[in-house]
Amino acid sequence: MTTRTNNGIRLTALAAILAMFALTASGCFNTYRVTADEYRKLQTAEEVPRTIKSKGGTDVLVEETTNIYVRSEGGRRYPITPFNFKMTRSQLVASDRDTLLSLGEIAEFEVDHLSTPLTVGIISAAVVLAGGLIAFTLLSAEEK
Repeated sequence: MTTRTNNGIRLTALAAILAMFALTASGCFNTYRVTADEYRKLQTAEEVPRTIKSKGGTDVLVEETTNIYVRSEGGRRYPITPFNFKMTRSQLVASDRDTLLSLGEIAEFEVDHLSTPLTVGIISAAVVLAGGLIAFTLLSAEEK
């Protein structure tokens, strides 16, 4: 019975560790919502990097590697390549992503920035928790 319990603890600890690393691998992002007019400024590479204003008034720096998106009325998020799309009065065309959307279908224009402090904090907490689970598993295991 004890061996079965120890194996269960080990499997639970391993599953928890794997889940933590999977969650932390994606990092934490700050998402800024911008107006369509501000988003239009990201069509061409005349000024790279380019700073635009979020709806909340925050300056948001956009570089060629920044993740930008549009969110449809249905909630689907479409990735767009900065400085490589076209917005007309009626549609958004991102040919490199095979995306053609009517502006009437778009609910939000979004820019994501990696939040270094949050990401470091989550990774640190995951490492401490993983170490604690490993130590608990080792200390609670019976010798054979």
